[in-house]
Amino acid sequence: MRTKHWQEQFPYLLLAFFSALLSLFLGWTAYAERINNNFYDLYFRQRGPRPSGHGIVIVAIDDAALARYGALPLNRSLLAQAIRKIQQAQPRLLAVDLLLAEPSTAVADQELAEALAGPRPIVLATALEATGEARWLNPLPEFARHAAALGHAHADPDADGVNRSVLLAKQGGQQRYWALALECFRIFRADSSQPFLETDDALVVPADSPAGNQIPAPRRSQRALLINYAGGNETFPQISLATILNNSAGSQLQGKIVFLGVTAQGAGDRLFTPYSAGIGMAGVEIHANILHTLLTGAYLRPASYAAASLSVLLISILTALALAWFQGRWLILLLAGLGIAVLGVPYGLFRAGIALPAFSLLLPFGTTVLFCGAYQLLLVRRKWTESEGKRERSRRQFEMAAHEIRTPLTAIQGSSEVLRRYNLDDSKREQMIRLIHEESQRLGNLVERFLRVERLSAGEMELQRVPVDLPPLLSGVVERLRPAAERRAIRLACENNGTVAKVLADRELLEFAVSNLLTNAVKYCPSGSSVKLVLERHGKQMQVHVIDNGPGLTPEERRRIFDRFYRTEAAERSDVPGFGLGLSIAREIALHHGGELQVESTPGVGSRFTICLPIATVVNSS
Repeated sequence: MRTKHWQEQFPYLLLAFFSALLSLFLGWTAYAERINNNFYDLYFRQRGPRPSGHGIVIVAIDDAALARYGALPLNRSLLAQAIRKIQQAQPRLLAVDLLLAEPSTAVADQELAEALAGPRPIVLATALEATGEARWLNPLPEFARHAAALGHAHADPDADGVNRSVLLAKQGGQQRYWALALECFRIFRADSSQPFLETDDALVVPADSPAGNQIPAPRRSQRALLINYAGGNETFPQISLATILNNSAGSQLQGKIVFLGVTAQGAGDRLFTPYSAGIGMAGVEIHANILHTLLTGAYLRPASYAAASLSVLLISILTALALAWFQGRWLILLLAGLGIAVLGVPYGLFRAGIALPAFSLLLPFGTTVLFCGAYQLLLVRRKWTESEGKRERSRRQFEMAAHEIRTPLTAIQGSSEVLRRYNLDDSKREQMIRLIHEESQRLGNLVERFLRVERLSAGEMELQRVPVDLPPLLSGVVERLRPAAERRAIRLACENNGTVAKVLADRELLEFAVSNLLTNAVKYCPSGSSVKLVLERHGKQMQVHVIDNGPGLTPEERRRIFDRFYRTEAAERSDVPGFGLGLSIAREIALHHGGELQVESTPGVGSRFTICLPIATVVNSS
């Protein structure tokens, strides 16, 4: 674990809020809803079937019955005979999931009406006409007058064709009907003559029914109820209509809630459910599952938008804080735990009756890991770049030091070699010792100057600005380099035209820059030529010119001359050692003084390098 100040955690929290907003936007799109539904169906299959119980039995007009008695619609005389036999078995109630809106033969319709007039309560089905005219296909009046209630038999599949919910109320024209299973529930629990009590959030079974019969079907969702399926196909006991007509299963219906409907494969009345695997569920079985949900009270309540939104925000914040506070194996373990929780908690809540959108909760976890991980990657890259920059500066510092240290080291080594090998008189020995001492001091000063230049480049120190009188400084540099110039028969001159100029500058660094320019001019000019150091005031600038008669520079060489380690072709061909660092050092010093280093050159004629210092640095001049 690592400790972070709140300033370091703040970007993670910002990314968490951004991830939460993005997840809320994406998590309620049609694509996300489809994936959420897939998770929802997976939870059903993972939970497995539940005990059907509560005495629900289906009398099935199945393939065997159709093979024996003919195709649909079934002869109503046979249907009447079957209903009489079911009535004789004394069920608790009978729900007929068949539309009886069209007349048949008078005799058959009369027989069916007489069968429906039996002693046990019967709920008949109705439906809206498919033509969209909002006309209800109610049972014929001679059938409807014997029904305890009429219930609509509409299913409400989602966009992917899976039936996960039912509208408990269906409006068509001026008429509204409750769902077939809901009417069965009312008759089973209370008196069918009493209406449901409606609130904004629920339906309440009539007041004299047992407590706890509030059905979570909000008005804002058009009284939609999630179906808590007990299982897949044939979860509830089924008895073929052919068996009923043969008088061989009537005892199994006593005291039961009986649904009579079509289950034959080719009938077309099948819908997919969360348990479906290639074959849909018969509509009558879906009604049985709806009634089972109502009877058990095991309702699935969709989580509110506010609860889901808070969950999204909480997941984003926890994930971001994990990435901000932990690293290594602890981070991996914590993210793995959060991921398992994000997937596992919705399943646990599903088993407890709360339906959370699982994928919509997985989104903030994934997007937060992505955004915060990318942010961390950028941080690591930036730190790596800074580290590489420091390493590169250290390397350049070492190479510059090696370049400039070579001269005093050569003098020290040569003098010490003379002292070792020859017997010198006292004056010569004293001269050699003095040279070694001076060059050692120069060596120490060089190292210190290089360190200061590098610290300036890295922004790690400030210039030690003091008033500096330029003419004496320039004269000192010229005199120090005059012996080297004379050895090469080069005339070295200093001109200031009587200018008295004091500037605010770091004396040692400024002297170092001028010395580098003069040294380069002396090293690369041909013997017998001249080098001039000129000081003048030009407009709002003080300018220090180093003018030579050297080989000059091409336009390409002028463009690259201040690059570190760059050497011109003439310098490479010469026997003069060097690393191409002197001019880059001089330019760095000029820039840190608020000025610049300029170059003018003509191949074969010579060059002029100019250190320009802004007038703002001038203290006094005349």
